[in-house]
Amino acid sequence: MFAAYSSKVVTGSRSARAGGFLVGSLCAASLGCGSESGSDSEVPGAEASAGAGGAGSVGSGSATGGGGSGDGVELGAFATPTCAAPEGVAAPRSIAAAVDWINRLPKPLSLSCFLETLERPLPVYATVSVFSAQPAVGRRSPRMFLFAPPLIMSISPAGEGSHLLEFGEPRSIRSSLKGEIVFPVTGELGPSSPYDHLIAGNLTTCGGCHGEEEPASDIAFARAFVSRALRPVPAERVGLEELHREAVDCDALAEPERCAMLIALFGQGEVIDAEFPATLDTFY
Repeated sequence: MFAAYSSKVVTGSRSARAGGFLVGSLCAASLGCGSESGSDSEVPGAEASAGAGGAGSVGSGSATGGGGSGDGVELGAFATPTCAAPEGVAAPRSIAAAVDWINRLPKPLSLSCFLETLERPLPVYATVSVFSAQPAVGRRSPRMFLFAPPLIMSISPAGEGSHLLEFGEPRSIRSSLKGEIVFPVTGELGPSSPYDHLIAGNLTTCGGCHGEEEPASDIAFARAFVSRALRPVPAERVGLEELHREAVDCDALAEPERCAMLIALFGQGEVIDAEFPATLDTFY
């Protein structure tokens, strides 16, 4: 029913800025679960495929610490121990499942902690587009779409939307149910939580960009809306190698929340390229 997205596999590592990565990443790791300072959609997908030896994905990677010692420092070494996936629960592939997943994690819950718990390999598409309520802040802090088919989530490590986790859950080949959760999460989320924050009068904050908005007829417990599913403009894509380099080079003493999110994304296992169906309209 839904178009598949493709993925390719490579591994990657970069040298970190002297001193900044090792100390800064430890600081960033502290922004995971249990830290109140850790606060900081849109299309159908199907299967991910991985093939050895190609280009277009990165592993957790390693970095060289300060002082020229050459010791390898894995991004995964900074994982927060309490940021682990709930046992006995399938990875979230719907908005409702994501709410249940979040409710099972320790509180207060930062967005970076949530990212650490996601299933790997993790398909990602990054864009510099600012045409969103969750805009990118340049190439170093792009908006990132995280694919958990059929669910697509989006984040941005900096800027006005950095405290948001946005959702797009397919309702047809051209539309999706929209949702949004504000981080940090400090208590139990109700079933309507992903929809309540989007309401703006009679519609939602998504309607201005996505258009063709109408109530979700299958959701009676909240004011939920379905609107057009869109894809980013291909020319504005940011490659995973470039994004991985941002994670390795990040100075968490200067940008703790941004670094925590990037390290959480790349430090937990393989991240692979995702592709939106070319049949979808672009944002502009």
